[in-house]
Amino acid sequence: MSTFWEGRRAWVAAAGRERRDRLRDPLLWADLLQIAKTALAGGLAWWVAVDVFHLDQPFLAPWSAVLVVHATLYRTFSRGAQQVLATFAGVFLAWGVGVVLGLDPAAMSVMLVLAFLIGRIRLIGQESTSVATTAIVVLATNAVGNSNLLWGRLLDTTVGVAIGLVVNLVVWPPLRDRAAWSHAERLPRALGEVLLGIAEDVGPDLDPDHAATWLHRARKVDVRIDESWGLLRQAQESSRFNPRQRQRRQRVHELETILHLLEQAVAETQSMVRTIAISADQSRYWDEDFRTRWCALLSDTGEAVCDADGDRLGELRTGLQRLADDLSTDELAGGQWHEYGGLIVNLRNVIDAVSRVASTEPPAPRTLDGLRPPPLRART
Repeated sequence: MSTFWEGRRAWVAAAGRERRDRLRDPLLWADLLQIAKTALAGGLAWWVAVDVFHLDQPFLAPWSAVLVVHATLYRTFSRGAQQVLATFAGVFLAWGVGVVLGLDPAAMSVMLVLAFLIGRIRLIGQESTSVATTAIVVLATNAVGNSNLLWGRLLDTTVGVAIGLVVNLVVWPPLRDRAAWSHAERLPRALGEVLLGIAEDVGPDLDPDHAATWLHRARKVDVRIDESWGLLRQAQESSRFNPRQRQRRQRVHELETILHLLEQAVAETQSMVRTIAISADQSRYWDEDFRTRWCALLSDTGEAVCDADGDRLGELRTGLQRLADDLSTDELAGGQWHEYGGLIVNLRNVIDAVSRVASTEPPAPRTLDGLRPPPLRART
């Protein structure tokens, strides 16, 4: 009975730690703040359109404001300018087609062809469909003959875009560098868990079916590295036009280096798994001394990576070199050394890459952006 309650308390404690780490996650806070800012921009745009300008189509203002509040100021400015340009192009296109061809189906078809051709202009960019949708609304509502509706459409969109720009610029302008670092800081532990799993599964009788599982887990780490690259690019973009403290180029370079090193470590892990799978498929016998010592080093490496223990990784590299020296004899067949040498080199490269990652200091915390999980390496 006591074992049950101990397990229950351990589970509750683990769940509590997970919730606390989640609440400290800058990615979560950045997303929540962005939601609040988007809602604020939409509400303000509606109030300005209805109570200040008394526009005939006030719904277009909050619609434009919501669409223009993006994760970075640069994207907000660029997409806002594109949206205004696309709206103006759609309104004038619908007006011209309505005046020349009228409002019949043929006019609608001609207008859509021209709208999509205009949308291919580089200046309009990702707002290409806005040209067509704006023109459809203007032509379908028969606003061509009503100049007030035409100008109202332009004013509605301009108000919404302007409100979105101001809110994203004034209310805690997004600076995403801490979010990028936070995501990258979790990657070494994920890689360490993969290494631990491989070390536990490699026994006297190699099972080739396990290799597919190891490769799948390694690829999942690789996908998370790709996500970190996306966050890094977003962090670089978020410093443009940002009145808050700008991200230093040196810190960006350090994060780029970390991601490159982790990519190398994952690639070496995948190569290691493929070597083991080939050996298992061909039913090759491993020297017991090599298997035991290499698996022990692999397991210790996984633990050191999870704990971000740079000193321990240095000791393991020395132990790996000692293993290679001890087995460099004529007693082992040359065919065996093809595998042993490959596995030793793979593990050495993993240790070298992750050692450099563990020696990198993450940036200091900053209020909301500084809420983060444990750092890359343990501090004394």
